[in-house]
Amino acid sequence: MSSLTTQKNKASDFNTTLSANFNLIIVFVVLFLLFVSYLTIIRPKFKDTLVAIKNNIDQQEKLYQNQRQKLVNLQAAVALYQKIGAENIEKVNGILPDEYAKEKLFGELEDLLSQKGLMLNSLRLSKDSEGEDDGPLVSRDAGLKNVGVIRAEMSLSSVDYVALKNLLPLLEKQLQLIDIESLDFSPSEKTVNLVCYTYYFK
Repeated sequence: MSSLTTQKNKASDFNTTLSANFNLIIVFVVLFLLFVSYLTIIRPKFKDTLVAIKNNIDQQEKLYQNQRQKLVNLQAAVALYQKIGAENIEKVNGILPDEYAKEKLFGELEDLLSQKGLMLNSLRLSKDSEGEDDGPLVSRDAGLKNVGVIRAEMSLSSVDYVALKNLLPLLEKQLQLIDIESLDFSPSEKTVNLVCYTYYFK
């Protein structure tokens, strides 16, 4: 009987202790669950978020450095441009004209040749945009998309060797960037068939 009473007393003491500390046990369980949640869910997400933020900061830093370098390059270009005199700027701009009218080129060539006593028998002008399959490599170069090409095929008479020798540098000097593709000179007939290219900004 005493043994049964002792067991009942122990059970009663345990229940009493459990009831007295129930709130504390609940707090401990909740804290334990929060700790486990932190280790398994919150902490990994927190680390991932930190890594993402760091990567974003690195990308922004690289972008900033690239833009800063571009700014430095532009400032250097502006400083260099400002050192160039107005006269030199006009010379550079004059190397290639804007859209070249074929009529203007025809007139310039005719005037130039007639001043040198040469007879222009025929002249055919065609722009690169008008279906010419052949032409200089400059018109095909991906880096020179803004440069247009005009092909000039001309037939001249009253041309001797001295006139021909003076004609070529004269063409290159008077007209912007002329390239001679082919030249057929007949000294006996004093004729020249000439194919050349001139360029302009599109």
